[in-house]
Amino acid sequence: MMINKTLLYEWLYSARLQILAFVLGSIAICFATLTPAEHLPSAPGSDKFHHIIGFAGLAFMCAFEPFKRFIAMAFLIILLGGAIEIIQPMVNRNGEWADFYANVIGVLIVLIPRIGFQLSFITEQK
Repeated sequence: MMINKTLLYEWLYSARLQILAFVLGSIAICFATLTPAEHLPSAPGSDKFHHIIGFAGLAFMCAFEPFKRFIAMAFLIILLGGAIEIIQPMVNRNGEWADFYANVIGVLIVLIPRIGFQLSFITEQK
């Protein structure tokens, strides 16, 4: 079976797929961060590391969008991280500034290389 590369490219870079990935990723992060602490399984590693990985993964799912949309989504992801930290005390969790900073670091891990790629792409076109 032959895969049409043009259709595959259009599907991977479609706005619908990117929005779907963002929504599903956001739901997964909300579930993981808003589940009451007594119901969470123990996981190896630092809580901050988990925040960094989760939010970097969510940002990465949006990294293939057009640049302006990606920037907007990155800010939405950061706002989501802030909202989660505000809501956590209501579900028997601790909202912490350090967790929010870890969320932002996760987004920046994806955002900074994406900005660098965009700048190099613009430079090459001149």
